[in-house]
Amino acid sequence: MGKKTLELEARKKTYEAIDENPGVHLRELDRKLDIPLGTLRYHLRVLEKKDMIVSKKESKYKRYYARGEVQKEDKELLSTLRKELPRTIILFLLEYPGSTHKEICSALAVSGSTLSYHLKKLREREVIEKEEKEYSVKDEEKVAEVLIRYQQTFLDRLVDRFVRFWKKEEGED
Repeated sequence: MGKKTLELEARKKTYEAIDENPGVHLRELDRKLDIPLGTLRYHLRVLEKKDMIVSKKESKYKRYYARGEVQKEDKELLSTLRKELPRTIILFLLEYPGSTHKEICSALAVSGSTLSYHLKKLREREVIEKEEKEYSVKDEEKVAEVLIRYQQTFLDRLVDRFVRFWKKEEGED
């Protein structure tokens, strides 16, 4: 890769943060790094221009990935898992597949309309499915694999708990 491109400390830190946290967005990078926002934007443009990182626009966020480090389908799933409430819903459904709207609402203490919005988005992205009135994760193995692979990038106790549980179930612990 472009060794010269990474000679500047701020650019190197930016690249490393993206490599370690695939799917990170600008404000997350801003919080993680001690680099002025304008400078950070500049380095992101340079890294993209040098083809070292790629970005993916998703609603109001632009998410960044180190070139070639994350598979396309993982990017889609990672961008969904980066959002706290969708991630919480997915983790809940992994633990309690076949839950109804009412059960999820009650367990997560969210309003029915907020939950409906997120369930609809998760179904559109084909992360979850609905049969009758019950929701479950469409491809548990894939979701678990992505959660395990990128566990350290979430900084979320729910993800840590899920990974421990999943590995125990798979006999890896």
